[in-house]
Amino acid sequence: MTSVSTTLCLPASLDSLAALSNALYDFVAPFALDPSLVYQVDLASCEAFTNIVKHAVKYDENQEIIVTLGHDGCHLTLTLSDAGVAIPDKILRQWPRSSNLLPDPLLQSTWPEGGMGLILIQSMMDDINYKTEDGYNILRLTKHLPNKGP
Repeated sequence: MTSVSTTLCLPASLDSLAALSNALYDFVAPFALDPSLVYQVDLASCEAFTNIVKHAVKYDENQEIIVTLGHDGCHLTLTLSDAGVAIPDKILRQWPRSSNLLPDPLLQSTWPEGGMGLILIQSMMDDINYKTEDGYNILRLTKHLPNKGP
């Protein structure tokens, strides 16, 4: 299958979350993907977008977040780029976390005060890559698609 992609340029505002979610669902509609898989990507993308708005651009609605959605038959990818503050090294060293460091959903005392968004993103996506290049933070989230076979 040929790779297909689309790029959006969204205002760095929590008001853009609906547009992001709608664009994702519109983009994947022709591929007849499992709705639970699409929901996982939607949840991860909204968490990532929210973190960028809150922490990278500090609610500066004059900034934009560039979102690229891609599908190559084997993977669904979502790349978010911003010109805000990079994720601190302290947080990057903890991410991705090993499964034995994840909080127990049934034991509230293991829940962190913040940072659940990163844990959600990690648990929903198969691959996560982050880098800063030419003044842009680039977060690439990848979901492996099931092999449809003959």
